[in-house]
Amino acid sequence: MNKIIKYTVLIFAIITMSCKDLLEVTPRQSLDTAVALNSQDGINAAVASAYANLKGTTIYGRDLLAIAECLSDNVRVIDRAGGRFVNEGQNVINNHLGGWARYYRTINETNLILKALPSSTFTQVQKDGIEGEMKFLRALMYFNLSRVYAYEPKVIVAQVNKGGVPLLLEGVDSPSQISFPERASVADVYAQIYKDLTDAVAKTPVAGGPNKATKAAANALFARVALYNQDYENAVKYATDALAGGVGRFVGNNEYVAAWRSNSNPESIFEVLFQTRQESLGVNDALQSAYTSIGSVSQASALAASRPTPLPVANGWGAVVPTTPFLALNVATDVRRGLYQDGLNRSGVVASECTKFLGKSGVVYMDNVPVIRVSEMYLIRAEANARLATPNLTAALADINIIRVRAGLAASTASTQAAVITEMETQRRLELAFEGHRWFDLKRWGRDVIKTTGNVAYGDTRTIAPIPNAEIIANKNLVQNAGY
Repeated sequence: MNKIIKYTVLIFAIITMSCKDLLEVTPRQSLDTAVALNSQDGINAAVASAYANLKGTTIYGRDLLAIAECLSDNVRVIDRAGGRFVNEGQNVINNHLGGWARYYRTINETNLILKALPSSTFTQVQKDGIEGEMKFLRALMYFNLSRVYAYEPKVIVAQVNKGGVPLLLEGVDSPSQISFPERASVADVYAQIYKDLTDAVAKTPVAGGPNKATKAAANALFARVALYNQDYENAVKYATDALAGGVGRFVGNNEYVAAWRSNSNPESIFEVLFQTRQESLGVNDALQSAYTSIGSVSQASALAASRPTPLPVANGWGAVVPTTPFLALNVATDVRRGLYQDGLNRSGVVASECTKFLGKSGVVYMDNVPVIRVSEMYLIRAEANARLATPNLTAALADINIIRVRAGLAASTASTQAAVITEMETQRRLELAFEGHRWFDLKRWGRDVIKTTGNVAYGDTRTIAPIPNAEIIANKNLVQNAGY
């Protein structure tokens, strides 16, 4: 946990650089967070920093989408990126998702902000809003930590289960405050997430865009968490509330591809916002580069209309591409098929590539990343209704058909629970592809991952990620996951 302290001190030194009235504090490298957070400007800067953490490569900047897809059965990895993603695509042990330090850095920042709020000069309404936002972010971080490093509550493999993740709920800003907690149980981690999201739903602002936590975003995240927890009644409730929240809109068939060409996807209930050219992650680390060799929206449109000879020079690696079986699911009449097209010649290979991320801000290698979309809420509600103890197949099928018909497909007439669930899973796979869901869906369903590079049986060591060894060394109470 000592990394948390280093990151915290550094980040609050950076925060003060944006607050003129705090610049005279010395020494900068040992800034007391009580000083940094003793004004509205300081707290606002800290809030911005907490959101900015989501842009990191190990979280939504790339890995929580691209690496999760590599681990799944949606993609194949072409070795044309200097070996990048190959081991993850083959599920080689110790090649997995990560982000431990960045998740806990963000959690610590939210904790420090929550600690400073009561004595701040914000109005009570402002305090409540910031508290709701920070509890949303803390819940999101713990949810991601748990699904990367632990099992989901109802599909735990008891003989290899080592628990959830440590719960740190108090801000730490000096070495003397460091604690060395054990891993909480998965149930306790989810209980804390529920508690934070209950507060977030009550306190986040109703109005706002998708780049900040709103009541709609809190409801949407709660729906996802409840689905993972097989708490289907609450999944239905919160998905319904999210859809009624007024943030994000369900786009039609004729604007579906265009929605993915917009800087901000109109379906976004919550997204990670990249604003300045300096935030571009570059060819080696960007999500765009992982998925496609195409450099821009305009180049994608030009290539779709005509394939010149010779082809333009490739801009990205385009190493993480859809498998042939996945593309076969995505029939030509499906509007979503328009998001997959042949890319450029990279290392002597031309492949069909996903073009959901194309530097849509106008800056290559820089895309806003939808974290939660309206379409996912329909799919969550469909799955939850289909899996209720007393299934509501009519409601489930209605939501599935909202997705199917928008895609340009005929409405499904599935009539049994098994058939409805199968159709839901297919539409979920197609709709949310390359957004980082498939690996986690297979995991929460307790399924084996079947792929040509070698299957991963559920409960295999590779089902969950290894905790970084440095953290195991630093905290003698932290138990490593089985098999690592």
